[in-house]
Order: sequence, then C-alpha cells, then structure tokens
Amino acid sequence: MSDICIVVPTYNEAENVPKLVKELEDILRKEEFKIIIIDDDSPDGTAEIAEKLNMQYGNIVIHRRHGKLGIGSAIRDGMKIALSSPDTKFIVTMDADFSHDPKDVPRLLREAGRLDLVQGSRYVRGGKIVGWGVSRKMISYGANLLCRALLRTHLGEHTTYYRVYSRKCAEIVAKNVHHDGYEFAIASILTAKDHDVKIREVPITFVDRTGGKSKLKSLDILKWFLFISKTFLTRSLNKLK
Repeated sequence: MSDICIVVPTYNEAENVPKLVKELEDILRKEEFKIIIIDDDSPDGTAEIAEKLNMQYGNIVIHRRHGKLGIGSAIRDGMKIALSSPDTKFIVTMDADFSHDPKDVPRLLREAGRLDLVQGSRYVRGGKIVGWGVSRKMISYGANLLCRALLRTHLGEHTTYYRVYSRKCAEIVAKNVHHDGYEFAIASILTAKDHDVKIREVPITFVDRTGGKSKLKSLDILKWFLFISKTFLTRSLNKLK
C-alpha cells in the first residue's frame, strides 16, 4: 500500500536520478510511498538506472515511453498510474534535476492534508530563486504575472511543477487536461479552479540545475505564450455569452 506517489518525468537524467531517489528514500523512510518515473526513451540510460534502483528499494515504478512526448503528458500518465491504485491519497509532481528540493516534500505534504492542490511557489513571501541571472528571473516573473493578470488566478506561481495533488484534484486534472507540453502547468491550475478545489501556494527555493541540460526550448516558450493568449480570449468570450 502507498498513500503517496511521487511522479518524476525524466529525459536524460541519468546523473540526477540516483541522487534524487536516495534523498527521497531517506527523507520519506517513515512513509508508505512510491516513486513513478516517466521516462521518454532517454538515450543516456535513465530508465535502466531507475530499474536497478528499484531492485534496491522496491518502490519505484518505471514507465518507458517511445520518444519525447512532452512534460504535460508525462505528468498526466504518471497521475493515471498513481490513480490506478485505490490506496493513493496524494500525488507529488516534481522535476528530477534538483531545481525542486526533495527536503520540501514533507512540508508540502503537511499542507496537502487540508487542501486539494498545494503549489510550490517562488513568488510568495519566503520563496526565492537561486542560480538564475536577472534576465531569466524577469522572464519567469513576467510570465507568471501575465497569467495572474489575464487569467485571474489570484496566484503568484503557475509555471513550476512542484505540487501536491489530492486524489480528488488529480482525478479532475487527469480527466480534463489534455495539453502535452509546458501548457499543462497553467491548464491544470485553471481546471482545478474551475472545479472549485482548494489551492494554496507554499514558498519554495528553486535552484537552477547543476547536472544535465534544460529541456525548455524557444519553441516551447512560444507555444506557451500562444496558449495563454488563446485561453484569455476564449475565457473572456465565454463570459460574454
């Protein structure tokens, strides 16, 4: 039985996965939990490394996918795997590259006991970013400010995947959010809010990766901004009907 499932999308994270798994196993050793690795056919052997780690720990699920199918679809697939177990109560989503500190997982889970969605946030009091230059910080802050202003979310953070979903919220998101790329982050928040679930931001320290390479490309950013624009127009028009 596992009350908690931690969904980790991976692509070429062979350097980071062993360290991440060890930290999670140490931090959550008193909990019943599973780690679900969703790997997009990493050529560096990430999935094979995860399988060896499962032989050691016995609580790691590895789901291999053929080709790079997008972070949104990876999280959705991970949610569906987690939800296939009736014992799952909470689903944590996080990156494999240590930009999300595993030590924050217990704190986020404590908040999740009273909420449907806990969003790790760089943009509330106590949250911060380490390792980014001024221009990158401004782009990220501006993107999140745009989401808040246009989509009326009343949140400061929309673009990092460090979250805890209740089973109820995960079921809603997995069923209704069909975006496969980085748009999934804001689409899932909007879907959750449309279903009147309880959401709270909890401060985190986001640290720029020190191992591996970033997966975010210029085309991904463009698609994301187009999604925000289209969503704003669609939701504005629907309010006028």
